[in-house]
Amino acid sequence: MNLMENISLAIAGLRANKMRAFLTMLGIIIGISSVIMITTLGSVLTNSVNSSFDEMGATNLAQFNLQTREGVHDAVYYDEDFFTTSMIDSVKERFSDDIKYTVLQTNVGKGTIISDRKKYTVDLTGFNEEAVPSQTSLNLLDGRNITESDVKRERNVILITNKLADKLFPNENAIGKQIDINVNNTVQTYSVVGVLEYKLSKLSSAMVGASGEDVSTMAVIPVTTANKLTGNNNNIYYNILFYAKQGTNLTDFSKNICDFMNKTYYKNNRNFEVSSYIPKDQIGMLNNVLNIVSLVISVIAGISLLVGGIGVMNIMLVSVTERTREIGVRKALGAPNSAIRVQFIVESIIICLIGGIIGIIFGIINGNLIGMLIGEIAPPSILAIIVAVTFSMAIGVFFGYYPANKAAKLDPIDALRYE
Repeated sequence: MNLMENISLAIAGLRANKMRAFLTMLGIIIGISSVIMITTLGSVLTNSVNSSFDEMGATNLAQFNLQTREGVHDAVYYDEDFFTTSMIDSVKERFSDDIKYTVLQTNVGKGTIISDRKKYTVDLTGFNEEAVPSQTSLNLLDGRNITESDVKRERNVILITNKLADKLFPNENAIGKQIDINVNNTVQTYSVVGVLEYKLSKLSSAMVGASGEDVSTMAVIPVTTANKLTGNNNNIYYNILFYAKQGTNLTDFSKNICDFMNKTYYKNNRNFEVSSYIPKDQIGMLNNVLNIVSLVISVIAGISLLVGGIGVMNIMLVSVTERTREIGVRKALGAPNSAIRVQFIVESIIICLIGGIIGIIFGIINGNLIGMLIGEIAPPSILAIIVAVTFSMAIGVFFGYYPANKAAKLDPIDALRYE
C-alpha cells in the first residue's frame, strides 16, 4: 500500500468519527494556537515599544538629571542645585555641532475647561519652542507652534488637540479663540495658536481619553508660563532633553555633556552631580525581556501539546482495538508489519497536522485581535509557524508509533477471531 492510499484511509477514518477526531485534535489545536498567539503578541508588544520610542525621537535622545554623589545620603534639593536657563544655553553653545533639539518641559497637571455647561479635562504641559518639531507624536495640523518669543514673554498661548477643538468649537476654526482653564482653582485665559493631531499613545496616558462628553487630551503652553502656574518663578528645570544630530554617538555625546557640566557648574556642589539616561539603551533590554517572557510562556503553552499528544496516542490505541479484525484481514492477505505500522502512523500524523493547521489559523486570528486592541498589528512569526507544524508532525510520529507498532504485531489468526 502506497502513501496516498494510507492518507486516503486515514481521512476516511476521520470522517467516520468526526466528533472523536475533533476532540482528539483539540489539545493540539489549543497548544499550537497558544504558541502562535503568544509569539504574535510578543511581536506586537515589541513593535509597540519601538514605535512609541520612535514617536518620542528616543533613538537620538539623551536625558540629563541630577543624582546624589557617591557617599551622600539624605541630601536636600534647593533651587540653586537645578538647571538654569543660562546653564542650558551654555551647553547648547558648547555642543552646537552635536545638539539638534533642546527640550525643556514642565508638567502642570490637569486643568478643567467649562464650555456650554460641559466639562473638558486637559493635561497641561509646558514646552519650549523646540519640543514640537523634535517629536513625531506632536503633529501640528493648523496654526503655529510655540515660539521663542512666547517662551521669553511668558505668554498665555496654547496648543490644543483637534479632538478638543472639535468639541469646543464645532464647525469653527479654533485658531485665535479664547479658552478659560481652571488649574488648582486659578482660572487663566489662553489664546489658541495651534491645533495638534490627537493620538492615542501606546505607552503613555498623556493623550488617552477623549470619549463621550468628558474629553481628556493634552494641551501645550510655553514652558515659562507653565513654570508660573507651578510656582517655579526662577525658571529652573529638573531635567533636560538633548536630541543629538544624526550620526552622533549618543554614549560619547552624553558623557561629554555630563563631564562639561560637572567640571563647571557642579564642580563645587557637594551633594549632586549630573547624570545621563539614554532611552535607546533601554529599548534593546526591554525587547530582550519581552522575548524571554514570550519564550517562557510559549514553552508553558507547549505543554498542552504533550497533553494533546497523549490524547492522540490514547485514541489511536482505541482505533487499533476497534479495527483488530480489519488488521487481521490485511495481514492474512499478505500485508507486512511495516505496512500496518505506516498506516497507523500516517493516520496519527494526519490528525496532528490538521489540528496544527487549525491551531495556526486560530493563533494568528487571536494574536491579531489582541494586536488591534493594543493598536499595533504584527505578522505572525514564520519561524514559529514552521516549528509548530514540524512539532505537530513529530508528535504524530512519536505518539502514534506505539499504537501503530502494537497493531503491526497483532497475530493475524487472533485478529481474525476478534469480535
